[in-house]
Amino acid sequence: MYIKCDILICGGGLAGLSLLYRAMKLGIWEGQQIIVVDRSDKGSNDRTWSFWKKEYSCFEELIRHRWDQLVFFSNDGNRLQLNSGGYTYNSIKSIDFYHAVLSYLRACTNITFVQADVLSVSSAEDSCTLITPEHTYVSRYLFNSIYHQPELQAKEQYFLQHFKGIRIKTGSAVPPLSEAWLMDFRTEQKNGTTFFYTLPVANDELFIEYTLFSKSVLPMEMYDQQIKKYILEVLHIGQYEVLEDEYGVIPMTDHLFKRFEGNIVHIGTAGGDTRASTGYTFTNTQKTVGRILDSLQSAGHPFFKEENTGLKQQLYDATLLNVLAEGEYQGHQLFGDLFKKAPAYRIFAFLDSESSVLQDFFIMRSLRTMPFLKAFAGAVLNRLSRSN
Repeated sequence: MYIKCDILICGGGLAGLSLLYRAMKLGIWEGQQIIVVDRSDKGSNDRTWSFWKKEYSCFEELIRHRWDQLVFFSNDGNRLQLNSGGYTYNSIKSIDFYHAVLSYLRACTNITFVQADVLSVSSAEDSCTLITPEHTYVSRYLFNSIYHQPELQAKEQYFLQHFKGIRIKTGSAVPPLSEAWLMDFRTEQKNGTTFFYTLPVANDELFIEYTLFSKSVLPMEMYDQQIKKYILEVLHIGQYEVLEDEYGVIPMTDHLFKRFEGNIVHIGTAGGDTRASTGYTFTNTQKTVGRILDSLQSAGHPFFKEENTGLKQQLYDATLLNVLAEGEYQGHQLFGDLFKKAPAYRIFAFLDSESSVLQDFFIMRSLRTMPFLKAFAGAVLNRLSRSN
């Protein structure tokens, strides 16, 4: 059975719902028939989005926690109070986002939500097709955020940022409520670049996330073992109650994702909005959504030209992944040198693609030269070979 509409949103997560919500708020798709397809009803908290920011951001009212004092711990235990320069670290719980956004969107009579698996999407001429087990949907434009691991070309890197986070009730919070332990490397490094986020969320509650950058995930019991060890041996907390947990895997790759395929626009991780060097996605996704909306308003179509993560940032990210792959410069040493020698606010601007080439140079100067020169040369050569 064919069902026609004007706009298809394939994937009802952060990217798809952000685009739809912001477009409707601006009145861009008023009167357009829109169908959102996702396998989940988004009725539970499936993840927490964290990001640093300096100014007012999209969905500001949904920020559950905010920290203005940021701390870094090296693998040998040295504590570094970061110079954030006005940046704060922030988190939004997905359930808060889903509730607020969906409450608004479900009241819009021109939007239909379909809970189903997406079997395929395609584009031909001026239309797009989305197929589920029961129906085939046809639209003019389709915005896809469902990610599938791409077929990698030779020498492309593909790391995983994999993590398990738990929220615990402790009896007393460590650290203070205003302080976020942004990267705590006081843990074993044998499985790759490994660190903890430790974020106080109440006077007697902590969110603790065990995070690794590597090419394969761990058995689930190993995440639990390391979290328990960290809580006992580093935080010195003997008694606590686990209130909730979450697990996730985020790709970190220098693969060149296609933004546009015919009238399909890929967004979120599926469109390359996950920063390959960090795994952070929230800010880049909102910037991409902004570019789509600007193009719709000014040109009547979603095909913007300038990416937030351009060639310069892509080469930097590929360089970092090459360094990690070579293993000559361990991840904990790399991030330790970075935060010791460069102010955190410059690093944040760099990772948000908001720094100049001169500022980038001063950041790069804080790292060991030879591993990065070798890796950068490899990144440039790989890019040139892919362009031919």
